[in-house]
This record gives sequence, structure tokens and C-alpha cells, in this order.
Amino acid sequence: MPSYAVTGASKGLGRELVRQLAAQSPSNTVLAIVRSNDASSPLSALAKAHPNIHIITGNVTDPQSILAAAQEASDILGGKLDVFIHNSNSVDMATFSHSPTQVPFDLEATKQFYEEPVRTAVWGAAWATNAFLPLIEKGDVKKIAHITSSMANNDVILGTGIDYGLAYSIAKAGMNVQIAKYAVELAPKGIKTVAICPGWVDTWEGPKPPQVVEALNVMLTQFQKMEPELKGQIPVEQSVAEQLRVIEALDAAKSGSVIKSKEYKV
Repeated sequence: MPSYAVTGASKGLGRELVRQLAAQSPSNTVLAIVRSNDASSPLSALAKAHPNIHIITGNVTDPQSILAAAQEASDILGGKLDVFIHNSNSVDMATFSHSPTQVPFDLEATKQFYEEPVRTAVWGAAWATNAFLPLIEKGDVKKIAHITSSMANNDVILGTGIDYGLAYSIAKAGMNVQIAKYAVELAPKGIKTVAICPGWVDTWEGPKPPQVVEALNVMLTQFQKMEPELKGQIPVEQSVAEQLRVIEALDAAKSGSVIKSKEYKV
């Protein structure tokens, strides 16, 4: 009867992780961690269809909020958790197009430039992981996965010529280092960690605005420099299925590594 907790579960990869884990077996217990619980949301409808899903309110960027979420999880699970997946993600679209030479010569503006993605990918990842760690230590599977991005991969950056997404890429690179540090520290307790690159995934819900379509076409051209056969983004269902295979196969030898959910170059 494995148990799972997924942050950022209200939409996209997070909600699909919850759906697939719940559908795998009614004996799975799946905790969907969200910043706010909307009774009319698709996640709530999913929870109504699967009694093994429990929605918990918790904000990974608020230490007290995520500690309270972990306590609620402990009450539901009897103090033990098998797999923790930190999927929460944040992108500052106002600065995503900026390259390194556009970092402002102003202390507060520079802090703001980097803060949003770092707050979720680094600080939030540490707070959420540490909050749920006592439950993982008592679990049977003992696995921690953080969802990262190939945008943090130097080979991808150099191979595609993508100079934008600076703060986001740095935040995900920090996540990768942090997950390796967790692997070293937690190995004596039998806990395995991994950072998973989910691939280039279509998580957009509803029609895409023309400016988004244009930006995706630019990215496709750049990604095709590394992967000429790439036709576009992959479906969220495909990405999540591959992510779960990575988590299932994770062992001590691979702990702390960055693994692509499939052998995608980007």
C-alpha cells in the first residue's frame, strides 16, 4: 500500500501525477498538496472519483504552511510516507525572456529578478522536503523526487543557443545540486533522491494565445538543433508515465542524479 505526496498538484504535471498514481491501484494513498483548495477545480473532481486521493492545503514557499501540511499528511498516513514528489514550479514571465546582460544594476531589482523561481525551486524544495522528511524516514520505499528542467543543463544551453530563462535555469540548477546534497546526507538512512527532467511538456490548458504559439515555435527551432526529429511538446500523460518509471527504478546507485524521464535530449 504505497503512499505518495505531490506538491504543485492543482494542474499540469502535478495533477497528472496524482491522477496516474491514484489510478494505478486503489491501495495507493495519494496526497495532493496545493496552495488553495478550490471545490470546483478539476483536482477536486478527480478526488471525488478516486477516494484514495486526499487534498491538503500547503504552500511550499511558506515554511509554517508546509509544516502544517506535513502534519496533516502524518495524521492521514499514520506518520509514514513512501514517496515525496516536489513538483511545485514558478516562472516569472515578466523576466523569462531576459538574458544575463539584462540583469539590472540595482540590488532590489536584481533580488526580484531571481527570487520567484528560486523561492520555489530551491527554498521551497528544501522546506517541503524537510517538512515531509520525518514521514519518509519511517516509510518503506524512502524516495524523494524533485522535478527539474533541461533548461538547467549546460549541454542543452550551449547546444540550443538558449540564453533566456536565466533565473529559471539557475533556480533549477540549484535544485539539482540540492538534490545531490540530500542524497549524500540521507544515504545512511536508506533514502534515495532524484531530480527528474520531464521533457518539453505541453501543460497549457485551453487555447494558446498567439504570442505563446510564436514563442513555442522559436523554442522548437532551437531545440531541433540538438534533436532534429523533435516535432513539438510531448503530452503531459506521456511525461508523467515516464517520470513514474524513473521513480520506480530509482536505487541507491542512481540516488542524487539528474535523470531525463526518457532519453529526450531536451
